[in-house]
Amino acid sequence: MFCEMIDDAFLVSMSGTSEGTQIKYYKDGYWYKKDSFGGEAVAEYLSSRLLTFSDLSTGDYVTYECGNLNGANACRSRNFLQEGESFITLYRFYQLSEGRKINEDLLRYETPEKRADFVLTYFSKNCALDLSDYFSRIFTLDLIILNEDRHFNNLGLISTENGTYRSAPIFDNGKSLLVGNLSVNRRLPLDENIKRVTARPFSGSHRKNMELFGKGFTLDKEKAIAWLTSEPDSYEKSVLLYQLEHLDIF
Repeated sequence: MFCEMIDDAFLVSMSGTSEGTQIKYYKDGYWYKKDSFGGEAVAEYLSSRLLTFSDLSTGDYVTYECGNLNGANACRSRNFLQEGESFITLYRFYQLSEGRKINEDLLRYETPEKRADFVLTYFSKNCALDLSDYFSRIFTLDLIILNEDRHFNNLGLISTENGTYRSAPIFDNGKSLLVGNLSVNRRLPLDENIKRVTARPFSGSHRKNMELFGKGFTLDKEKAIAWLTSEPDSYEKSVLLYQLEHLDIF
């Protein structure tokens, strides 16, 4: 747990989806994000800690920790860029290259398969990069954590000094585990609320998004559940525990 007081001089951006805005700071090699809905920091921490029980390498995902920033719940993560590298989202790359929004161009395609093929083909042609494995990792995690905010600004590339690209690590999982879902009614059973979750960006189904690219990692579910039961009680914890106990992919 961290506890920081950071001046607004370190305020970098206020970015988010149509559902809300999240305040971000950058200081001493760390990105800080305050909760907007309540629960984002816990969701970020639980999601990244879960992946330590997978066969992914630590470079495949960003690790988050919970804490307090200027008197508010927040999370932080280390900068994942090396010297000479830069980060660009898939949304921004496409917009700069084509002068259009990628999500709007995807509307031309009627099926998730065709949308996925369009995106894979585009970035293969323009970045010499196959994003299939990247997407398989991300959408496997999203199925588990019920991420509702995996738009193209939460998918990205790293440009290296020699002009090549590689996929960014998995980041920005705060709007998961039913955090910020305005349709959730906590008086209802978890399974009823989970049915109200919708996915992005290729299909409204998390399982369908994963199936487009295949399962992206394996998970030691027994160890993950043992760890999770030792964490402080929270609604986010109960959602993740339910998912681990009921999903049939591991």
